[in-house]
Amino acid sequence: MDTNSIGNLLLYVGLVVAFFAAAASVVGRLRDDGRLMLAGERAGLALSGILITASLLLVDAFLSHDYSNKYVAHYSDNNMPWYYLIASFWGGQQGSLMFWCLILAICTGLVIWQNRDQNRDILPTVITVLMAVQIFFLGLMIIEANPFDSFRVNMPPANGRGLEPLLQNPAMTFHPPSILNGYVWFTVPFAFAIAALVHKRLDDTWIRTTRRYAVVSWAFLSVGNLFGGMWAYEELGWGGFWGWDPVENASLMPWFTATAYLHSVMIQERRDQLKVWNIGLVMVTYFLTVFGTFLTRSGLIDSVHTFAQSDVGDYFMWFLAFLAVFMFGIVLWRVLDGSLKSKGRIERIFSREGVFLLNNFVLLGCVGVVMFGTLGEKISAYFWQETKYTAPWFNTWMVPGGLALLLLMGIGPIIPWRRVTWAGFKKNFLVPLGVGAAGTAAIYAADVYHIQDWVARTHIPWGEVPLGRLPLVAELSGIYALVGFFGVFFLTWPLLVEYIQGARIRAKNANEGLPVALVRLVSKNKRRYGGYLTHLGFAGLFLGFIGTGLKTEKDLSFSGQGSTHVIEDKQLTFLGFETEENREYNEWFAKFEVHQLDADGKPGKSLGILRPSRRNYTGANVRMSRVTTEKDEIFLFKGNVYLALVSLRPQFQNAEVMAHYNPMIIWMFIGGALLLMGVVLAVWPEPTKYPVFAAAMRQKAKGQAKGARVAEAEAPGMARRGVDS
Repeated sequence: MDTNSIGNLLLYVGLVVAFFAAAASVVGRLRDDGRLMLAGERAGLALSGILITASLLLVDAFLSHDYSNKYVAHYSDNNMPWYYLIASFWGGQQGSLMFWCLILAICTGLVIWQNRDQNRDILPTVITVLMAVQIFFLGLMIIEANPFDSFRVNMPPANGRGLEPLLQNPAMTFHPPSILNGYVWFTVPFAFAIAALVHKRLDDTWIRTTRRYAVVSWAFLSVGNLFGGMWAYEELGWGGFWGWDPVENASLMPWFTATAYLHSVMIQERRDQLKVWNIGLVMVTYFLTVFGTFLTRSGLIDSVHTFAQSDVGDYFMWFLAFLAVFMFGIVLWRVLDGSLKSKGRIERIFSREGVFLLNNFVLLGCVGVVMFGTLGEKISAYFWQETKYTAPWFNTWMVPGGLALLLLMGIGPIIPWRRVTWAGFKKNFLVPLGVGAAGTAAIYAADVYHIQDWVARTHIPWGEVPLGRLPLVAELSGIYALVGFFGVFFLTWPLLVEYIQGARIRAKNANEGLPVALVRLVSKNKRRYGGYLTHLGFAGLFLGFIGTGLKTEKDLSFSGQGSTHVIEDKQLTFLGFETEENREYNEWFAKFEVHQLDADGKPGKSLGILRPSRRNYTGANVRMSRVTTEKDEIFLFKGNVYLALVSLRPQFQNAEVMAHYNPMIIWMFIGGALLLMGVVLAVWPEPTKYPVFAAAMRQKAKGQAKGARVAEAEAPGMARRGVDS
């Protein structure tokens, strides 16, 4: 048997094992049979090994250029470097489904291992849900998108077609797997939520068990969207990070609902409120992860990175319909029988729980806007005249929503639970409000990034257009920028004070140096300070967002070497063309020297050389984007100079470029790094105080658990072991 036959066999074996794990778990739970439940767990672990092995076989097929495999032949060629060969694993529909199954199998193995001594009464149901999802994706792969299909009659080609050139970017080695991980990891909270509903275990135990899975899912979605924006910024040559592409929107929607869940679940943990709400958010988030996968595979929407239309979309449509009916039915069942009840209600909107709930409403409103804008063209074409919803439409509604979230992020950490007194308001809010106002006033007075001109352009055409079109044609960029600056200052100040004051108090009480005290303070309260660091990351991201609204963009034509143009306070001097060639593509570079203009308007200090290019791929048999635009830019703290080569005529030394001056873009990268650090800190496990003692206790517990399993296997009718009270 060759590699493809073995991989194909493993998929079929995996499907059988998944069916067995689900059946053994269900029957074992119904019959109270410990042997069957244990068999279901072991089958789940076996499935993890099977799919890891199958995935390694597929990766090896790419690295060894096994073109007898149709998927390998379609998405790789002899000239691609090894890291793009690995990225080709998830570059197409078959591989992305395989990657989904792989991550779900790994998550299943983690769930079984972590719950070997806890949640024993609901674990069989959790495994059943995970296996049901796995069965769907494995069956879909085997029937419609098998990554191990091979050439049976014709000889395999000598070379493959190659990975789409637009995808040959370092960010694309991280963006798709991050998004897919974000989708898959949320299956675990979904499975525990279903199990909690089935078994009426509706306290916060399942929430605490799955919190890290939800945070990891949210982190992967965050990082995936950031890398997707980086890819668009570098590869598409338009100077922006986010263009409201339908596939971008598909991954953004579950991020919104997962963010809402992570905030509102704190209310349930602390106040035992919003049980139905949180269950609903888990259900909606999981539905949107599958919906996002459906959008990229159904052919319903057009995008530069959707997969080719196939029958896979039809299967997803039926799966989504089943999910919607099942989730609504099981929640309604528990609401009607009174099992799903919260203790009390949120009485005051001006309290931490009230702000969290308001934050949820804004996030869900953003989901509604993005959903309508993504599907609006199809909906309008079906019911009335076709209408396109482009980036200006999205920005009209989403910019105010983003600013509202920014302000709520600033309020959340400093507002107390239950209610706010006047004394508490003065203590917690007056200084941050003053800092926000003072910082914004200073930026306006200094006319940073021509903010005064932007504010002066503010125009709301009352009475000039129909009321419904008023938000679409109003010019509010300057006002939005000022509100954004205020929100960043208002959010950042109390968080920095929290770090500094906490470190000072600890340094004084523990007689430690300030840096040591800060590190130990954070290490003792990882979840709290990790959350604060994540919020600081968002402050940095919002500075980058503000900068995109204040950027300068020019189309510049250069005729001959030595010709110049000015963008902002930078002069561009054309130096001529260069060309390079390798085994994959030919590339033409246009060279520009960038000078800082002095106060008198004359060129001064040289800031460096920019070499934007046009790349013509020759090694890959591609059809969509044989020629790509490769930008170049100079990173400056105040703002970046970004050039994209639009056209060139080397024989006449003529070049046309799209030039951008992007203020504060560096804060996008700083904010993204802080966000990732905060998430890692929040999910990092607590260290064990006494390692030797803890190891001995774990060994003792392991022995007891093993004895219980043996006894249970010998007496199937006995009560299940380890049932949590």
